[in-house]
Amino acid sequence: MPEIAIALSGGVDSSVAAALLVESGRDVFGVTMRLGLAEIAGRACCGEEEVALARRVCAQLGIPHVVIDIADEFRAEVVEPFCDAYASGLTPNPCVRCNERVKFGAFAQRVRALGATVLTTGHYARVERDADGQAWLARAADEAKDQSYFLYRVAPEVLGELEFPLGDLTKAEVRAMAAERGLPTAERRESQEVCFSSDHVALVGELHPGALEPGPIEDGDGRVLGHHRGIARYTVGQRKGLGVGGPEGPYRVSGIDARRNAVIVEPASGPGVSRVTLTDPVWRLPEASARVSAQVRYQARPVPATATVAAGAIGIAFDEPGEPAAPGQSVVLYQGDRVVGGGIVSA
Repeated sequence: MPEIAIALSGGVDSSVAAALLVESGRDVFGVTMRLGLAEIAGRACCGEEEVALARRVCAQLGIPHVVIDIADEFRAEVVEPFCDAYASGLTPNPCVRCNERVKFGAFAQRVRALGATVLTTGHYARVERDADGQAWLARAADEAKDQSYFLYRVAPEVLGELEFPLGDLTKAEVRAMAAERGLPTAERRESQEVCFSSDHVALVGELHPGALEPGPIEDGDGRVLGHHRGIARYTVGQRKGLGVGGPEGPYRVSGIDARRNAVIVEPASGPGVSRVTLTDPVWRLPEASARVSAQVRYQARPVPATATVAAGAIGIAFDEPGEPAAPGQSVVLYQGDRVVGGGIVSA
């Protein structure tokens, strides 16, 4: 088996990445994850159609194709924790967890077992090396498509074995390349939804029916302003669909108390958040405190902040107060284009 593997999802990005590798004269084979759970709630990403498309791309490029069944790991590491988090009042980011635990965790290990020493993917991101040869994750050239936010938890030792052929390209360029080469995925639309479900509420309800039980919507003083339709439908910072009003309205969600099955709201015009605490931290700098640009959600504008790591957590002090960050989501820290840390919002 060749030493370079290209992870093929059946989409246009990974297909073009594969084509570029082949055209550069490198010895490549394609490998696709079979997730097994992909048809849940009507979604079919990484299902049999995607496997078939990946196989067609490999046949056109003249490279071998392998399918790896990763369903058990995907269920245990992504789907079940996703449902558990919503039932606990959190707002999870399954793509971050999947990249860390599955794509560049269990899947990468299986690919290595096939003899590959380099794993390539169609992600929009870059790998930089410093003067000491250390690999760093960095933003892609196409800011609108940059996916470094979702990759920040990939371990440094794994990062050193990765290549992202699309890191210096724009999405428009990639589409044009696919069309020029007549790739079968050239016109394939991309999904912005969770790959294993188009209805997260229904999915959470299958494992945690209590997360769909109605309960009170309260203000910070415990006064009941209305009733919600299940905590799995709400996230911190949410303004729409609350169905409550009052002299201090409109409101936004400021907290979710899963133990009491209560959604807490505050006036949407209230003061912004100036500090957050990140648990399960990633920190790649030698110093314990540093100036950073903090990105509080995917495609959000990075904001200046000071980050300090201590006692197994990262404290973020924003230069200016901003919108609430939902517990369970990630904040990713940059210096320039380089990812230097991040973690999961806890408070």
